Amino acid sequence: MSGRISAFWSEKGPLLAAMLADPAWYKGHLFRTRDAARELGCSLVQVQNKIANLRHGQPISDQVVEIPKAPAPPPEPPAPPPVDPLVLERERQERIRTLKQERELLTAVAGEQSLRAFLESLTAKYAVPFPPPKPAKPTPVKGGTTVESLVIQLSDWHAYQVVRPERPRGFNGYDAAIMGRRVYGIVQAKRSITSRMERSGGWRFPHLVIGANGDFVSGTIHEAERHSDAANIVQAVYGCARVFAQAVRDLAEGHETVEVFCTSGNHGRLPDAKRMQQADPTRNWDTMIYLFAREMLRSHERITFYIPDAYSVAFDVAGWRFMQTHGHDVKSWNSIPHYGINRYVSNLNALEASRGTPINYFLFGHFHNKTSLEHAAGEWFINGSLIGATEFGVNALGKADKPCQWLVGVHPEHGVTHRWPLSGVVADDAPSYDVRPMVTDRAA
Repeated sequence: MSGRISAFWSEKGPLLAAMLADPAWYKGHLFRTRDAARELGCSLVQVQNKIANLRHGQPISDQVVEIPKAPAPPPEPPAPPPVDPLVLERERQERIRTLKQERELLTAVAGEQSLRAFLESLTAKYAVPFPPPKPAKPTPVKGGTTVESLVIQLSDWHAYQVVRPERPRGFNGYDAAIMGRRVYGIVQAKRSITSRMERSGGWRFPHLVIGANGDFVSGTIHEAERHSDAANIVQAVYGCARVFAQAVRDLAEGHETVEVFCTSGNHGRLPDAKRMQQADPTRNWDTMIYLFAREMLRSHERITFYIPDAYSVAFDVAGWRFMQTHGHDVKSWNSIPHYGINRYVSNLNALEASRGTPINYFLFGHFHNKTSLEHAAGEWFINGSLIGATEFGVNALGKADKPCQWLVGVHPEHGVTHRWPLSGVVADDAPSYDVRPMVTDRAA
């Protein structure tokens, strides 16, 4: 038998050697022995034995064949760096400036499946634009003048919600007319402060940042539409957008550049979202307000809106890093948010520091309680509300916070240097913005 086998391998040995040297006969790291046996006309055991002999240094016939090593797997590519949603939004704004037909292209490609493209086309079609302003004249800066940027927080307006004074025991009343007067008063307070500082010759504020931080309407959760003086949430959204656009337009006066950073709150989520959904930050009535306001102010070239697809946004002001988020993700203890905010700030700053972008200043809304507190790298601010005391706040929490919005100045070397809580307490006969819930006449 052995002689017959030796003669067999004297004939078939070169063919087996060629197979072993051919990478096509390898599958993964295994030689195709069963296929080789079928090709050579022998048993599987014979091929396995002959390969085993070869590995121990015994030749096949008179030829010595080396089994090729399997190729090493390619190295894994490095993980891509995390993408800042604000960077994506800036790139998107640049594409809009260079490609004016982007909206049509998005609609053609995505159709109704792209909610963002549909909403943008809707607001562009129905928003009534404000006329363009007079060109800005840069103010010359004299020696000894401090040049700073301003940051104003606008949030928690809860526009068109009705608070009847008897329900919170006379601590507050609120409706559309009061909302219009309070917004106007906040804007005029900011303009008065900055004009007086600039008239003194000591300050110049060429750049303004507006942090729009959500809950501009009470939405449709908690049966809020039953307690509104707008016919429905759609009319409330449009009316609030007009008030917001009027405020942004007037706040921009006197500044060379204005940036508006927009994030959504928890009240604006759509009624089918029983809980806040992390994956749908712009599926929110606040986003509709921002889109409408941006279209109403599209002729104001100094004003740039950023509406990222995220619940939070980070941006730089005079070289200092700010992060804005509504604050509904922060866990409170005994109705007090400060412990939860401290934990949130510490954890998030450790995360940001790991990629070299620590946050100096945090901007929150949601809690309706004007507060500021220092942390290791800077300071965090809780914005007040515009609605003020509500039935829930007075009766359930024993709180009756005054309407207020934050204004701060930011110095390139010293960070936040001055802080102004802008009071929304105004007289009943004070001037007001136009608060009509819906404008159907495009010429209005």
